[in-house]
Amino acid sequence: MPAAACALAALFLVAACGSSGSFPGEASGGPAAQSGGASQNGGAAAPDAPATRNGAGAQNGAAPPAGGGGAAYVLSAPPVAAGYRQGQPPADLIQKVDSDAQLYAKRLGVTGTPVHGYYDDRAQGAWIFYSGVTGSGFDPDRLHDALNQPPATRNDGAGDRISTNAVDTDPGPHGGRAICNTVLVQNAMLTTAVTTCSWFTATTAAGVSLIIKGDGTSTKVGFTAADVAPVMRAIRADVEHPR
Repeated sequence: MPAAACALAALFLVAACGSSGSFPGEASGGPAAQSGGASQNGGAAAPDAPATRNGAGAQNGAAPPAGGGGAAYVLSAPPVAAGYRQGQPPADLIQKVDSDAQLYAKRLGVTGTPVHGYYDDRAQGAWIFYSGVTGSGFDPDRLHDALNQPPATRNDGAGDRISTNAVDTDPGPHGGRAICNTVLVQNAMLTTAVTTCSWFTATTAAGVSLIIKGDGTSTKVGFTAADVAPVMRAIRADVEHPR
């Protein structure tokens, strides 16, 4: 399995545990990484925006007012989103990412109509994996807080050093809540980072990840919240529509 896929699996399995998992707590900005990619010296991903204890731009934990969590939206997967065309990642990568996304949604308690898309970011040499659920009765604050965890590092017993970090980000004009989770995997041979930026409203829950293709078209070792959050907002603008 590509190292980036391993990092993505770790991201889903660790982040979705929330306050009952191995790394409980609120969001906190991690050590700065190089701009435009994961740190070559093993630093955690750079935050997309200054994190607060209770949410992006919220001092009291309330969701941002614009759009809020109460507006009703539905998700789609158009052939082109944010200027990126859908493509065909390797079948084993699709299977791994999709199965982890299903587990991720299950652990968050999110059910409804699933949707996913695989978009080709040729400029970055990456696949944009987008997956989400359209449903009802979602609590954006609860879902955000389930992924809101302080920086932590552990060894997995197989030679990998895994660092996790969460940082709040602007959800975009539809409002709701948004957060980016990064997993940095280091071992004797390589360092790679995967970030998923997720957004939540009362009727939608979705996430976007950038995965290096591994075909030599990208020189990066991974993607930080600063890289993925703008892509998430751009994708969201094209895949989420009022009911």
